[in-house]
Parts: sequence; structure tokens; C-alpha cells
Amino acid sequence: MQKIVIYFALILANHIFSQEIHDVVFKNCHVVSMETSQVLQNQNIAIQNGIIVKIENTKKSKLKGKKEIDLDGKYIMPSLADAHVHLPEKEEDLERFLELNLVNGVTKVRSMRGEWEHVTWKKKYDNKDSHLPKMYLTAPPIYRNMEATNEEWEGFVKGCKNNGFEMIKILSIKSQETFKILDSLSKKYQMPLGGHFPRLASGNHLSEEVFFNSNYNSIEHLGGLTGAPNFLDTRIKSIKKKNMFICPTLSWYSIGSGQYSIEELPKLPGMEYIKSETMNEWLEKTKKYKAKMGDKAYKEEVIKELQDLEEKYTVIARLQKEGIKMLLSPDASSKYMIAGFNMITEMELLKNAQLSNFEILQMATSNFAEFFKGNYGVLSVGKDADFIVLEKNPLEELSTLTDIQALYFNQKHISKSDIKEMKNKLLLASKSN
Repeated sequence: MQKIVIYFALILANHIFSQEIHDVVFKNCHVVSMETSQVLQNQNIAIQNGIIVKIENTKKSKLKGKKEIDLDGKYIMPSLADAHVHLPEKEEDLERFLELNLVNGVTKVRSMRGEWEHVTWKKKYDNKDSHLPKMYLTAPPIYRNMEATNEEWEGFVKGCKNNGFEMIKILSIKSQETFKILDSLSKKYQMPLGGHFPRLASGNHLSEEVFFNSNYNSIEHLGGLTGAPNFLDTRIKSIKKKNMFICPTLSWYSIGSGQYSIEELPKLPGMEYIKSETMNEWLEKTKKYKAKMGDKAYKEEVIKELQDLEEKYTVIARLQKEGIKMLLSPDASSKYMIAGFNMITEMELLKNAQLSNFEILQMATSNFAEFFKGNYGVLSVGKDADFIVLEKNPLEELSTLTDIQALYFNQKHISKSDIKEMKNKLLLASKSN
């Protein structure tokens, strides 16, 4: 009998000591996986080398970690991605820009106004040791007045590929022939095109056949879809067939519509992080613009802008119904906007297109991951551990995203106190001269 007891004791001891100890285990959380709209209640998650290796029910879980974090019933969901940002003009402002995104749960940004020096910035600020968001870079954009020989165009495209840019952005282009040359080279070097729905220097658009057989993979600002009712059906059909992504950027138009009063503008999301002299400069420009236009003309312009927004909502609803993938971004590149803080603004505007919270959050998580073929965007075994911690279920209350409780990204746990400290530093910088 004694031998049997010793035998089973050895088996138990062997089991205990052989149990795998993971890098990090998060306990007692509800998982918004973004694979479906169902929430996995009461889960523990084990992370090894930055990858989710196990998700199991808290009551049955025996997961052990070198570091264990009890989330006490909070919710976790994939971190957010802003699909249309403009990086600061100066490198000295880059870390602040990225941290403004980070404190709002954004761990990935797609730059849509590239410069050659951004490649150096990425190497310095986006690496395995960094806590800052991952940067996807777009090459210096193409304008309608740009001319080059075939050899020069090839050097440009090849240079973009060799420098690690993700795509070439087109704002407008000289001619259809120039577009064909650029498109041919982009296919040769496997460098996607994207950006505005291309307008030629003549003012006309590219032919539908040329555009929809090109290497374009995304369209910004609903270009070619709003203000063109006669083309809407055929273009949506072509976009769906080609599996192109659309990035609507509603906030840029909403905030720029002029609908907010001089008193309301300084109270918009994130404006406390704008320096007072910058805010005063913005307000003065707005006052001068209003005065120059006159009250009647200004009000008429606001009405027109809001009507255009209504059209955008209708088009977005149609795109969602057709199963066309969309990316989320406020395009916070203008007055009264700031990095990170307008993500929730964009989400609230998308509600006007009758999208569900799940569909809206897909735009900033799983859709972005699909666009870049990234190993993130959903929370499941084998995916990157890249998530935010929230007080409430975001599928029910988007507003919970205004108070990020913690993040886990790039094998780093950024706690609520870390976020608070970061915000205080950012606020302090906005008060300094």
C-alpha cells in the first residue's frame, strides 16, 4: 500500500513540476475575440513569446505564468488600428504623436502621407524593444504635376520596395498613360497602389477598366462613390470583385463641416492636449473665415456639408451590406482634431450608417489585420497578444473605449497607472511653451 501511495505521489509531483510556466497569464477576463460577436465569459489567457497559446475557462484553468495579472472581470479586445494618419513634420514630435495614439488603445497606424525619412523613423521607433505603435508606411505620394521618364518611374517604385514602404499613395496623376506605367511597375515590384480615386490633370477620372484592373488595393474618403450616383452601382460591383478596401474618414468631414460653434470647438475630444497658442490660432482662422463668408453663406455651406455627410452614411451602409471590407480612421490631420482621440468620434459617426458596434470595431481590428495580412486583429490561440483592457463590453458600449484600462502589445504590459502617467506627461507638454 505504501508503495502505491509513493508511486502516485511521484506521478503528482512530476505533473506539478512539469507543468508549463508561461511568460504571462491574464486571469478573470471576458474576451471580445472579434472572430464573432459572442463574448467568451470568465477566461484565462496564457502568452508565450508574445503569442496567445491558451484560452480557457477561469474555473477550470490551471495556467501558470512567470507574471500573472488578475483583470477582475474586465473585458479584453484586440487593440485598435488607425488606417489613415499623417505623421508629424518633425521627428521631435513623433513620439508624442505615437503616445497619443497608444493611450487611446491604438497600437498600429498606417501613414498616408509618406516621406523618405520615415523609413529611418520606423527603424528607430518601431522595433521589438519599443512600446510605441507599429507604423505601416506609405511612400511619398504621387501628384498630378509629377512627370518622369519610364526609367525614373522604375527607380521610384523599386526604391519604395527596397526601403520597406507598404504601398504607393496616389493623390492625383498626370495622365492615364502615366498611371498605366506606374501600375505596370507596381505589379512588377509587388508594390500596391492606393489613395484617392485618381483624378487626372485634365480634371477627368481614369477609365473604369484601367482603374479596376490596376494594382489599387484601397480607396480613401469614399472617393468615386459619393457625388457620382450614376457610377455607384458599377463601381461597388467592381470594388467587391477586386476585394478592395475602403477607408471612409468621416470625422475629417464632420469636424470640418463648420457645424460646431466657436464655443464648442475647444471642447471637442482631445483638445486639452493641444497647446493654447495653437488653439487660439485655429479659432482666429475660423472666425476670419466665417466673417469673410458672411453669416448667410456660411450657414448654407454647413447645410451642404452635412448633406454630403448623409450621402456618405448611405454609401457606407451599402458597402457594409455588400460585404465590402472597410478600414477605420478619422484622418485626424486638420484643425480641432488630434491623434488617437478621434477614433471614438469616427466610431460614433459610423453609427449613423446603421452599422453595429461589432461591424464598426471590425474595421479597426480584424479588417486592418486582413488588409496587411497581420497575425493580430482577433484574439485566439496562435495570434499575437495585442489587446486592450476595458471596463465594459465594447459591443454594447463604444464609450468604454474612452477609458483604456491597460494594453498588452509587443510583449509589454502597459498598466492603467502607466497610461495615466503617459497622459499626464502629454498634458504637461501641451501646457509648456
